Amino acid sequence: MTKRRTILVCIAGALAAIFVVQIFLGMRSPQKTFKIKEKADFISIENSGETILLEKKGDEWFCASKKADAKKAEYLVGKFCEVQTLGIVARSVDDATLARYGLDAPIVVRGRAKEKDLRAIFIGKESASGSQAYVRIGGKKEIFLAQGNLRRDFTFLPDDIVEKDSAENAESENFTENSATEIFE
Repeated sequence: MTKRRTILVCIAGALAAIFVVQIFLGMRSPQKTFKIKEKADFISIENSGETILLEKKGDEWFCASKKADAKKAEYLVGKFCEVQTLGIVARSVDDATLARYGLDAPIVVRGRAKEKDLRAIFIGKESASGSQAYVRIGGKKEIFLAQGNLRRDFTFLPDDIVEKDSAENAESENFTENSATEIFE
């Protein structure tokens, strides 16, 4: 084997190794779902100095001592218990990075199940498209881009979730994830 042929074989081997590594790394999706197995029975939502509490007593949800619309409450619990992210946007929690993603003054959502703290979600500003939001999950240092606009989902007044009279309840029976933004606006 000549020196030239040996060099070409080594280069071909190196390229093949790089190709295999690229395929392996490409199969790993940056998307991640942070899912809690236990379903929250209490949620605290802190936004701009105001706190809204949702609490399940028996089979019914309550907000500000008033019966809450069960479908709206379950929707919010679902959003809290399962956060789907599209990828990591930063791995730092310094002040400048937090400010860049709106996490210097976040919406803080905490949940409990049977008096056990589950986690906290820190929701920053909306992405440029408006259909995602920047989040930190629990004590993690990474900042993620979350699928769905959690900022919009968790920004509402207690009157928006409190059960209305029967005429208005007929409207809430059609509550779905697609209509969530309409109901909470």
